[in-house]
Amino acid sequence: MKKKVRSILLLALAVMMAVSAAGCSGGTKTADMDVAKVMDAMLEKAPIEGGIELSQDDMLNFYGIQSEDMEAFAANLAADGITAKEIVLVKAKDEDSAKTVESKLQSRLDARRNEFNNYLPDQYAIVEKSEVKRDGVYVRLIISPQQDELVELYNSYLNG
Repeated sequence: MKKKVRSILLLALAVMMAVSAAGCSGGTKTADMDVAKVMDAMLEKAPIEGGIELSQDDMLNFYGIQSEDMEAFAANLAADGITAKEIVLVKAKDEDSAKTVESKLQSRLDARRNEFNNYLPDQYAIVEKSEVKRDGVYVRLIISPQQDELVELYNSYLNG
């Protein structure tokens, strides 16, 4: 009888360890993504007419994101300031930096919503359905009339 109880306890312990290990893995594997390559694919799918490619200095000026928080980035936005087209892809240095980047991009999105809310209702509708999303060290902000297709494209690169 003792042997049977001990076998059941060991089996239960093994199952709990397996479930615990699976829970820690996060479920999905994130690929090592080249954000510049993803940006190129996105701009091919949904061009930003008159768009400007942002530099490290621009990342600080537009979003408040420090270069030491980014391992890589690609950012492009409509130069006119009144068109709701903006794509920012960041590979942060680590999880803490990713949280910082996420917060900065969320502030930018909130500001854009406030800017468009009373003045450009058609552009506001585009910004309103946009979101900032963090997946591990990758953070994205996509503001586009083709939001859904660009998110799908991004996810295809992210998940390998």
